[in-house]
Amino acid sequence: MSLCRFAKFHVVHSLAVAALLLLGATGCTTTASARSDPSARTLSIVDGHSGALLGWSDVMDRVRDADAIFIGERHDDPTGHAVQLAVYQDLLACTPGTAIALEHLERNEQVMLDAYLRGEMTPDAFIDATKSRDWAGKGTWVNFFQPLVDAAREADSPVSAANAPRDLVRRARSDGHDALDQLGQPERGYFDIPLQTTDDPAWCAAWLASKERFHDFVTSNDEDPDSAESRARSNTAFLSQSLWDGTMGASAANALAHGAPKVILCAGCFHIERRGGTVLQFQARRPGARVLTISVFDESSPRLRKEDRDSADLVIYGFPVVRAARDSE
Repeated sequence: MSLCRFAKFHVVHSLAVAALLLLGATGCTTTASARSDPSARTLSIVDGHSGALLGWSDVMDRVRDADAIFIGERHDDPTGHAVQLAVYQDLLACTPGTAIALEHLERNEQVMLDAYLRGEMTPDAFIDATKSRDWAGKGTWVNFFQPLVDAAREADSPVSAANAPRDLVRRARSDGHDALDQLGQPERGYFDIPLQTTDDPAWCAAWLASKERFHDFVTSNDEDPDSAESRARSNTAFLSQSLWDGTMGASAANALAHGAPKVILCAGCFHIERRGGTVLQFQARRPGARVLTISVFDESSPRLRKEDRDSADLVIYGFPVVRAARDSE
């Protein structure tokens, strides 16, 4: 779960999908069973730093050069999930065994996930067992997330339930990380305490910057965001946010440590954009790994928007998602 999921809106209308176009050359051949929407490969793509216009073949060139690929999504945006699936399937065709790590599944659900990957559970049984069917809105799991799991299953590639269980995330906020660190097994294996510092000053500065961005988000409606009360509330909330980041970053690092040639981690935008906390926690554990970040915006633009510069290594623009305010209940 991420800040993007806490937004005050939800999907009431699917995007109008672009007309299907022929696939561009990617340097690899996609599998015959690929189910991703070809239009995901024809979106507006730019270098997130220079603004240079790119094509899908450029995306896949950079993906193949990376050890870990982090794709930031707006949870209710169909385009973002179509891009995730297209990247994953095209990379599997080039690099068999590539792992995928999903924010949307929690580590205590790994046993159910593995049973499904072995063919011991039906899709419905798996979805119901993990209570995932409405993860990003009513009925969204089948269209948004199950295709990623099924692509891995078809390719016999590992899938990591990357997130910390919700109850432990709540306990992080109420009791603190030190209390969680004292838990015994199996609970202690369901999360990773976030690292707060490394020997790299640039990493430490980036971690503090990510914490400050979180503070700005949490206190955006406060009259005085820098008051002691606002800071205390932000610091308490950050105990949960950073536990997500520590656990997901460690899950991606573990996938490489367990032999996967590459790993793709799919998560909410706030965890990934602008060298977000999940990316930083991965880099703290795998400092030599080559990292690529991709962010998919639910906006249309033929060029890099000023406000999106440096949000990710690659920026992909899709289509606006029609949303309506939640009911007051």
